[in-house]
Amino acid sequence: MSPRTPLTSETGPSGASEQRPCPLCGGWQRRLLFRHHQWEVVRCLDCTMVFLAQEFSYGAQVQEYDWAERYRRERERRKREHPVLLFLSDLTRRLKPEMAERLLAQTLRWKQSGKLVDFGCGDGAFLEKASRNFDVMGVEISPRAAQSARTRLPKADILVGPVTEAPLPEDTFDVVTQFSFLEHEWNPAAALRAAYRALRPGGITVIKVPNYASWNRRVMGQAWSGYRLPEHCNYFTPLTCRRILTQTGLRPLGGSLLDRLPTSDSLWMAAEKPS
Repeated sequence: MSPRTPLTSETGPSGASEQRPCPLCGGWQRRLLFRHHQWEVVRCLDCTMVFLAQEFSYGAQVQEYDWAERYRRERERRKREHPVLLFLSDLTRRLKPEMAERLLAQTLRWKQSGKLVDFGCGDGAFLEKASRNFDVMGVEISPRAAQSARTRLPKADILVGPVTEAPLPEDTFDVVTQFSFLEHEWNPAAALRAAYRALRPGGITVIKVPNYASWNRRVMGQAWSGYRLPEHCNYFTPLTCRRILTQTGLRPLGGSLLDRLPTSDSLWMAAEKPS
């Protein structure tokens, strides 16, 4: 596959123009894992990172792939194609703490107070919970979601735009949270470098992404819930997540084995900006 191969107008959304290099190592040698409509999921032959081969602009991402609308459609698809699995998923979710509470609990494992910025803050549900313990700020690419966050948190600073372009103050934050964000980010290494710059020395970033190493992904194949094309453009394992964190200057922390079990579709990781 040649570098920077143009896509035709029939093979992507408006704003789609190029194949992308591996987001972990920058390599171009890859193997096609599967194709779904126009989208190609590939594995890098140099570093094993799995990712969406195509790339399009942040503008197209906002205009044509609004997260809330696509999430609604994904639930409808799962209800139609896998009703029993969706029922069981919803049932087990009701037995767990509410998601924003779970995200806050994960954050409090590492820091209990201070300044926090949430990358990809969505409608601000997590930030609203986190504001009980932290001085909060958010960055969100979707203007509609950012407005919802501002409604929830009228006193919080919510920046609108890509994380990689956000004018965040350097060496300021005690915590950068990245929950269900890095799988959406075309430039995950750039986003992690932005987290590194924003953190104080000794500050922590806390991450949640779909776990590509999960057994459920192997069982479900292309029907795995973690495949949401083209919104999910990066697919991390514990190994590749640690590698990209280290590559961007962050120091992965030990955490718990429960954070990366193959029995879970979610992968949790935390990393520190060295003092």
